[in-house]
Formats: sequence, structure tokens, C-alpha cells
Amino acid sequence: MAAQFRPTFVAQRSLLFAFRNLRRNRKWRLRSPFSDSYQCIAWAACRTDHKWWPVHHTEFYWPPNLPKITPSPYPWIPWPPTPVDYLVQGFATLGYTSCDRREFEFGYQKVAIYANDGGATHMARQRFFGRGWLSKPGELEDIIHEDLSDIEGAMAATAWQYGQVAQILKRSWWSAVANLCLFRCIWHAFELCLYDLWWRILKVKWKLIPWKPI
Repeated sequence: MAAQFRPTFVAQRSLLFAFRNLRRNRKWRLRSPFSDSYQCIAWAACRTDHKWWPVHHTEFYWPPNLPKITPSPYPWIPWPPTPVDYLVQGFATLGYTSCDRREFEFGYQKVAIYANDGGATHMARQRFFGRGWLSKPGELEDIIHEDLSDIEGAMAATAWQYGQVAQILKRSWWSAVANLCLFRCIWHAFELCLYDLWWRILKVKWKLIPWKPI
């Protein structure tokens, strides 16, 4: 399916239903179109060409020679829990190291790992200059949210929520630039603007077409 555009009100409704904390903090917005070609871990790594997860599965990429979980061959059986440390090791290959502070630090880019009682669930990436966080909730649109707590939820694995922030990682801006992270962020924001412009043109076009009864 790759990228596709959904009207803003449709996307916002889906996200508000999934993340109730966003209803309390209205300082969030869409960042890029709906896409099933990547997910949160890939977006935290500034990649949009493949899904990332430490699992033995052809659909997902993970840096080589690192531990992975092994899913059941039966699709109705849930995957085993993913340790947070697996994500820490994977992002160490991108220049990230453990960090105790979630606040912005000049010269560094940060990512946050969320986890619930069933293991790691999600990752968010801090924007350059610390103006909020970027998240890719599953296959939904990328969003910019003000605080990490905006998408936190219950810790019970059966609640199907992200849980709480379990680990913060950081790397230098130079490492981010060397991995073309800033370029990919700008392109995805531009892509959403193009989709939004096309949607507005279509709405105007529909209004100009005279209605004819069948």
C-alpha cells in the first residue's frame, strides 16, 4: 500500500481514539501520510524503506549479529515479549547511547523506548532543537506531539497500549546528519503538504462540478 493520504479529520479521529492523552493536549499535529511500509521503530531510526523490529521475520529488518525474538509459526499465537535491551543494542549501531534525561540537550538527538508489562512497544524520536517528539503509531500517520506522556498508556499488556517510557537514548547531531535523518524528516513533511494541497484542490473541483440528478 505504501503512502496514502487520508483527510485530516479522518486521521485525527483515528489518533484521538487510539491515544486519549492527545485529547488533553491539543498541541499535536500530523507530520506525514498514512503508510504501511514502515512503523515506529523504523521512523525512530529515520528509515522509511522497511519496517524495523528485532524479530526473525522477513517483513522486518534488524541490524545483523544482534539478538532477536523468535515468533511462533502459528499466526494466532502472540509474539514473545521484546526486551527493551534488544532495541538499545539495535540503536547502538546508529550511534545512540543510554541517557537518563528526556529534556532537550543542545547538540544531541534523542529517542524514547516505550514498554508495558509485555515488553517494548513503541519508539519516539525527539525533533531537532527539542520542539516536541515524532511518533509513527503503527501504520497510522506520523505525528508531532509535545510531550512523551501524550501517547503513554496502561502498563497491562492486555490493554494494547504503549505503556510508559522505559529508556532514553541519545546521539550527536553529527551522527544524525551522517545518517541523512534531517533530510528524510523534511521530505516526509513536504510529502504531506503535497497530499494536503491535492486534497484541497479536489474539494474545490467537486464544488465547481454542477450536480445533475440521475
